Amino acid sequence: INTYQQIMGAAALNPSFYEIEIFSAIRAVVDQGIHAVMIIDLGARATKLYIVERGILRASHIINKGAQDITLSIAKSLSISVTDAENLKRLHGLKGGPEHKDLNEIIMVNLDYIFYEANTVLLNYQKKYNKNVAKVILTGGGVLLKGFTDLAKISFQTDVVYADPFSKLETPAFFTEQLALAGPEFAVAIGVAL
Repeated sequence: INTYQQIMGAAALNPSFYEIEIFSAIRAVVDQGIHAVMIIDLGARATKLYIVERGILRASHIINKGAQDITLSIAKSLSISVTDAENLKRLHGLKGGPEHKDLNEIIMVNLDYIFYEANTVLLNYQKKYNKNVAKVILTGGGVLLKGFTDLAKISFQTDVVYADPFSKLETPAFFTEQLALAGPEFAVAIGVAL
């Protein structure tokens, strides 16, 4: 926040408030309810985890590994360009089949670390509050990786859903399908707008 304040001051701007990303994401994707939910925001550089119960943030954690790390690992391991690695990741993800066994293994090494950290946060929450989370909400562009949701369901043993921040907005009916697919990438932006 100090850095942003310095930038705003140098630009002769005087903002009335600063929005922290975590609160935007919560506002956009968590419905009112009594059950705890975990939000996993898999961004390019980092993965952010939040556990929210009755609108209150109970736990948060940042994992310094994101979707970009997966791409860089693919590029290095397969000796291909970063652009080709990104295209390969988006095209096949974890659903590449036996002919892409190496790709699956490279992706899994990165995701295993992320899921291990997420499960540690989840277990700490369960021990501290003696409660389970009712579901896991996936946000960020990285969660759109093919096979990610299936892996998350196995790892967390609970309901796993994509964030649907557009459900809190009025949108044209003919955009419903496209907005549902884009939802995880727009959670923070929609939360700020709300």
